[in-house]
Amino acid sequence: MMFSAFLLLFTNTQDNASQIYFCSFALTPGAIGLLYNVKPFKQTKLPGYSVLGNTGAGVSLDWLKARQKDWLNKFDWSKEEAAMNKLNHSTVDIGNITVHFVHQRSSDPKAIPVLLTHGWPGSFYKFHNVISPLSNPGGDSNVSFHVVVPLMPGFSFSSPAPIGRNINMTADLFNTLLTEVLGYKSYAAAAGDWGSGVNWALQNNHADTLRAVLYDGLIPQLGPSYEQIASGPQFAEDVKNLTWKRILCGAFYEATIGLALYDNPIGQLAWIGEKFLEYPQFGVSPSTITNNTILTEVSIYYLTGTFETAGNTYYQNSAGFSTNLLHAKTNVPMGFASYYFDIAYYPPFYVAKVGNLVYYADHPRGGHFTGLDNPDALIGDLRKMMGQWYYA
Repeated sequence: MMFSAFLLLFTNTQDNASQIYFCSFALTPGAIGLLYNVKPFKQTKLPGYSVLGNTGAGVSLDWLKARQKDWLNKFDWSKEEAAMNKLNHSTVDIGNITVHFVHQRSSDPKAIPVLLTHGWPGSFYKFHNVISPLSNPGGDSNVSFHVVVPLMPGFSFSSPAPIGRNINMTADLFNTLLTEVLGYKSYAAAAGDWGSGVNWALQNNHADTLRAVLYDGLIPQLGPSYEQIASGPQFAEDVKNLTWKRILCGAFYEATIGLALYDNPIGQLAWIGEKFLEYPQFGVSPSTITNNTILTEVSIYYLTGTFETAGNTYYQNSAGFSTNLLHAKTNVPMGFASYYFDIAYYPPFYVAKVGNLVYYADHPRGGHFTGLDNPDALIGDLRKMMGQWYYA
């Protein structure tokens, strides 16, 4: 938290007497309130010239300078904050973790509860384009959802995870949120990136409550056979590229980069912005990712002072997305949505080795940040898959 420049407020919209109590958990409804100050953005100095220029060796100096100027002169945090507060925000203490979550209920009595989990770099903002459409009946199946979007421990408004807590424990935490706090007997789940690790743990450890699961990105890794690699050049190339990207992304100590950039908004913009520029098809429809999108997501990290604690996810889960399991332990119906511009490509035969694959979609547009990059595809996949398999 940068107390010299910012004050974080999670504002109660109701007095203590009107808090909602369910079971032994107290839900505190609230609204996002982050005081904004442009002074730190002005104080960051950038070089006048970069030898690397626009060579593709990361964000360019020109892009970073332009975004710094936008942040100072054009970006309207109060407008973005007002849009976020149209969603229903709450916090709840589960054990020693305070969980912030969005809970948008549908008016449809047949609506399906669905858990949407973000990854890094992300937050509930990743799903802000899909929450309202999902909570309203639509599509050929006319399926709607009670949408629950929690923030993972350490991300923005959720408290940090103590040392020793891993992604499996986050899955337990979110299962408690859906079943014991919100009272849903069962639910569906969708996620990519670190959220896929949460999904995997739910799929294996909570099959009594998880009815169906959709992956829209990374899945637990299996070692590909020679025959699999030889079967398709794109598959082989993506496996190679993903391996190198993991090495490069992991070529730092989490605490070092977290502390180095903690009070450096332009540094955080460069580090996080790079991912938003590289992994989607930036600026091409149906992507809704814009420079303003990137500034909003980075603002959430910087204004809440959670750049370091969010990055701890990598330290707490040093095995990454790998797993010793060759197949899910349960028969939970599983779907996968492939996006052309994502980090890696997973063909159906590969995904089928992981679990009970009942749904596969191949999207020619979209990348790693699906809820932002191709929201209509994510909405369509959830309606099609869950409409058929949730009650199967």
